Amino acid sequence: MVADSPVVSFLAKIEHGCLILRDAGSDDDVSDWDPASNSWYQEGSSLIFGVQASVDGPVECEVWKSIPPVMLPASLFVTSLPCSSGWLVLHDPNEYARMQFTGFRGSVACSVMVDDLQFPSKIQILLRAEAN
Repeated sequence: MVADSPVVSFLAKIEHGCLILRDAGSDDDVSDWDPASNSWYQEGSSLIFGVQASVDGPVECEVWKSIPPVMLPASLFVTSLPCSSGWLVLHDPNEYARMQFTGFRGSVACSVMVDDLQFPSKIQILLRAEAN
C-alpha cells in the first residue's frame, strides 16, 4: 500500500442511500436511525450514514488510513468506533457493495468527509488508531 493511496475504493449505486461501517464482529443494530433528523447514527461499534441514492447515480467511496492528497470540502461527522476484531466492514444494507479490510484493534477515530452534506456522491472515510 502506498501512503497516498486509499485502503479501499469503489464506485457503486447504493440502493437505500446509506452505508454502514462496523467492526466485523459487531451485531449492533442501527435500524433506529432516522435519516430525516440526522445524517448519521451510531450504535456501539456500528454506524450508518446517508449517501446519494442509486436513482440519482453512483457513489464514489474511499477509505484512508492516511491523509488523502486532496480532501473533500465538508465533514459529515467525526466519531470514535470500537473495533475489537481488528477488521472493519463497509457495506450497504443489501450488501450489494461490501468491503472488508483490516482496521485497528481497539478504538478507531473515524472522520467522514463528503462533497455534499445532504446527498453525498463522493465520500472519504479517514481512519486512525486512537491512543489507549
